[in-house]
Amino acid sequence: MGNATSKAARKLPKRAEPTTWTSPSQSSGAAPKRPLAVEKKDQAIENDARDPHFMSNLSRLGAVKVDHHMQAVRPHQKSREMIESRIQSEQEATSMRPSRNHVQASTLTYLLDKSKSNASRQDIKELANKYGVDIEKIEKLSQHVTSPSINPNSVVRKVRNEDGEEELSVMAIWIESRALKA
Repeated sequence: MGNATSKAARKLPKRAEPTTWTSPSQSSGAAPKRPLAVEKKDQAIENDARDPHFMSNLSRLGAVKVDHHMQAVRPHQKSREMIESRIQSEQEATSMRPSRNHVQASTLTYLLDKSKSNASRQDIKELANKYGVDIEKIEKLSQHVTSPSINPNSVVRKVRNEDGEEELSVMAIWIESRALKA
């Protein structure tokens, strides 16, 4: 298995000759030197300026419209604000002093579930105060976020095997908070 003669010889590619920008027939001293810039326009420059396709494209673009009220875009400012917000959030999370409106996900789910139940607005307000959350924050959050709710008419049970193992399939639905809709 480790016999070196049974393995194919490894062949590396040969180095390609470096390309030169001058043809081999010209010598470096024999070529006439052209200036990089001239003071007067020659015929080639004049012909380039009269290019009909270029002129038609320019006229199709039209005049430049400058928006003087546009603010400068500073992407580094948004990044900085995001990082500062994360630092502040981490400091509040590690602090021994509880901060207002910062709860764990399980607590938030519990509060959202209670807001969907038949509890009164006053009950939810007391519960929110108990957990250190403003009721206004719960109201605003419940417009865009909810905890999972199951449509009771969508429950489907299937027995998978002889052991009685069953598979449960349900449909999730969005339930509006009755108490917070006031």
